[in-house]
Amino acid sequence: GKKLMQVFLKLDSNLILIDKKIKKISNKKVKTISLDFTNTNMLEKILNKEKSKLKNLDFIINNAAYTGSNINWVKPLNFQTYEDWRNAHKVNLDSAFIISKILSKFLIKNRGKILNIGSIFSDTVPNFFNYKGTNMNSPAAYSVSKNSLFHLTKWQASYFAPYVTVNMISPGGISRNQNKKFQQKYINSTPLKRMCKEEDVIFAILFLLSDLSNYITGQNITVDGGYSII
Repeated sequence: GKKLMQVFLKLDSNLILIDKKIKKISNKKVKTISLDFTNTNMLEKILNKEKSKLKNLDFIINNAAYTGSNINWVKPLNFQTYEDWRNAHKVNLDSAFIISKILSKFLIKNRGKILNIGSIFSDTVPNFFNYKGTNMNSPAAYSVSKNSLFHLTKWQASYFAPYVTVNMISPGGISRNQNKKFQQKYINSTPLKRMCKEEDVIFAILFLLSDLSNYITGQNITVDGGYSII
């Protein structure tokens, strides 16, 4: 999110950034809203309050993701909580539905674009061997919510056509100082022999939000170095 902000500011964009904890940014082109997406009622309330200021909206990037409230998030299935399951769906899926629902008339008027950020697990399941010997895991809630986000992407693409394009980008594992054992296993399973970088995802985002992709809608572009083809 931070790198996306920096890129779009260089492109002279006006931005509205929503995050659970976000500091006010001293830039007239940036408006920040602190909001926990697990509070879906508050999300609707704030968007309805602010929507009159969003008449020039060109695109929406649904980039928020839930990564668990406690250590149980990365434990085996019998320790994973229903609370985390529900919260993952609220942040990863419900927020995308609510935001597009409330702001859709502006996107239709402006022939805008919606871009959902998914995951390689939108279309496949984790290789749990990669997590052995680490304190990492990929819980059911994450994969299932991202898979549902892809179906929402296709549904919205059909519903909003021909006025708004709706697509998804599904990154592979992004290098973030993960456990070295995990990194090596992951790299060994990836044809391009490296983990994903933030820049790889940003290039794909810029493509899908530009006029170069005007005839693409309802698609999930996987940015994973070939990990999912093996």
